[in-house]
Amino acid sequence: MVGHQAEVLKAIRTKICLSDPREALWLKETALADEFGVSRTPIRHILQVLTNAQLLETQSGHTQTTVLKVEDLPKHFETYGSICDVAISVAKEERVPRKTILALMSVHNSLLIDDDRSPEAFIDIYGRIIDALAHMITDPIVCFAHQAAFWRLIRWRVQEVAAGIEGSWDLAASNIQTAIDAATKGTERDLLEISGRMGRSHIERMIAYYEIG
Repeated sequence: MVGHQAEVLKAIRTKICLSDPREALWLKETALADEFGVSRTPIRHILQVLTNAQLLETQSGHTQTTVLKVEDLPKHFETYGSICDVAISVAKEERVPRKTILALMSVHNSLLIDDDRSPEAFIDIYGRIIDALAHMITDPIVCFAHQAAFWRLIRWRVQEVAAGIEGSWDLAASNIQTAIDAATKGTERDLLEISGRMGRSHIERMIAYYEIG
């Protein structure tokens, strides 16, 4: 998607990520069309894209956010790591594309010069990271699975940011720097391996935050 339609997609996805993943948020085509000043046709298309990415689902003809069960949280983070493992298996032993490196550096620079530490900024930062990694996952099925799994993790993690938990943003900056180091010094496989490892590294902290077990 490009232009205004891409911006609407981003705005609706942000709305989804800001909502509690454990509760359903209902989305109505007419209300969204009015909110963004477009017809229902592009809204319907955007909702379908988000449904395909497992961010939305249809219940009795109505669209709602996909409800996540807190007891499944560890599995969601582990699944992301496993998808990175699959991406590694089909990746080439080549240098990380320049486009990916520059995108990651741009994200890191944003953190240095912009003091916005809102949940919306967190979602934007990680959306850019997801796009940056997509540049090097050439298998379309694996790429789509990687993006969907990553966005599911963001839905969990942004709640911690919204609650103002100390260290959330410092950890994000550290992870991005680690990704940049892997991208500039290693191969595509190295960066994907680091990404999967960082995804798994959040499991214990998220378990503690959501008081699982």
